[in-house]
Amino acid sequence: MIKFGEAVLGKNLKAVVNVIIGKGSEMDIAFTNALTRTPSPIFANLRDNLIVKPLSIVVPRHDIKNEIQDELLYGVIQYGVAKAVADLDLDEDLKAVITVSVPDVPYTTLNKRKLFHYYYGATKLAITRALNEYPSKEKIKKEKYRALHPLVGFRDIRLERPPYLQVALDVPTIENMEFIIESLPKSDRILIEAGTPLIKKYGIEVIEHIRELYDGYIVADLKTLDTGRIEVRMAFECTANAVVLSGVAPKATILKGIHECEKCGIMSYLDTINMDDPLKLYSSLEIKPDVLMVHRGIDEETFNKDRINIFNTNNEKMKKLILGVAGGVSMDSIDELKTKYDILVVGRGITKSRDPGRVARAIVNKLGDDIEQYRLYLDEDEDIDL
Repeated sequence: MIKFGEAVLGKNLKAVVNVIIGKGSEMDIAFTNALTRTPSPIFANLRDNLIVKPLSIVVPRHDIKNEIQDELLYGVIQYGVAKAVADLDLDEDLKAVITVSVPDVPYTTLNKRKLFHYYYGATKLAITRALNEYPSKEKIKKEKYRALHPLVGFRDIRLERPPYLQVALDVPTIENMEFIIESLPKSDRILIEAGTPLIKKYGIEVIEHIRELYDGYIVADLKTLDTGRIEVRMAFECTANAVVLSGVAPKATILKGIHECEKCGIMSYLDTINMDDPLKLYSSLEIKPDVLMVHRGIDEETFNKDRINIFNTNNEKMKKLILGVAGGVSMDSIDELKTKYDILVVGRGITKSRDPGRVARAIVNKLGDDIEQYRLYLDEDEDIDL
């Protein structure tokens, strides 16, 4: 039996602890291998000649380059780990391999106390998590769209928390594009679409320009009709999160485009502009797109007003789809459409407004709360059983 755990405590000065704990022949091998690795590990001692039980070793994650790191490892870090193991009062038959980071900081009373404090807490937490097999699969599923890595600064959105407002940037100039992006409210419910006219005028590299201003979810509206793999790869290399393929393209082009999206780890949209039966096309595809988009074109909005209602969202086939709607989406229709569609695309309603930010904010307010409003503080879901 072998189990694994991890914990990070502290802010500027951090304790990073990874734990392997268990018993039996497999754990004996892992323990022995760790004990003979370089840089050399040490036993978790409360003091000289007093190792803790269960038997535990402290393994530095990197080379020890100076006397300060050496003294911290053999001093407060070793003691913090050992004290945590002793206080947990674990089964003596267990063995633990505890990997630690060793900072290079001034050897002061405050730093020594902080490192003992942090490593004691992180070791107890990592071992407890390992024995409880934390986190659960359900926890990971719940957090994967909310997680914000402290050294990254952005989330990877995968359209798992609809509805979304997709702002279509079909604007004529870079200056206008910049103005609109900078005026948009900060919300994880907003997606940015690099519109087809914008890409045609400035090239696929305009996505990189958008990325400098807005590091969120960006859709490349290529409406690909041919060379599906090539166009998807071009958009991917410019950091697009999704690519729009045209439903009127040859089936081979659609399938190759969807497959390339899957290979590159980005999402595929299938735009059904000028199609009478989008669901028939969707059902015929051996590889399914991530998003099916019903789209009423600008030129047909004045005489095809019912097109945005062609999907029967009670159909069992449709319940598993991410559905999008574009063309004629207005403030008055948001309440109705958000119950039928996961993505509401708005172009001119925002981009031609005198105050794009105000309109976008009003729409977002109708869509629901942001992730940040209900973010857990650290891992407060790790509660005790009462």
